[in-house]
Amino acid sequence: MKKGFLIAALGLLIGFTACNNKASLLGTWVDPAEEDSVFGETGFTLVKDGTVIPINMGYREYHSWQQNGDQLILQGNYTGTNPRPFADTLWIDEVTEERLVLKDFGNNTATYQRKTDK
Repeated sequence: MKKGFLIAALGLLIGFTACNNKASLLGTWVDPAEEDSVFGETGFTLVKDGTVIPINMGYREYHSWQQNGDQLILQGNYTGTNPRPFADTLWIDEVTEERLVLKDFGNNTATYQRKTDK
């Protein structure tokens, strides 16, 4: 009986620890496919204070972000010929220390790699 209880307790502890070890969204995320592009890397930096620093995002000028459960909401302004504010709601499909996978309403996937200072 004690052995069964101990195994169950360890299982709960391991499960609880695994759930709480989710990687942070904070940091710089870049599209690895764009690394060798003539336009350079694209992506963004999510800052702890809720701001976003866009990296070569064209007409999308991100300025803030928030996480709501499994959603990442990026807000900003289009700066093209028809400037206007926007909010992108994306679903966090995967987040690890090295990789961030986001999905949009159309179930399109974007995969980013964490950029670290070397």
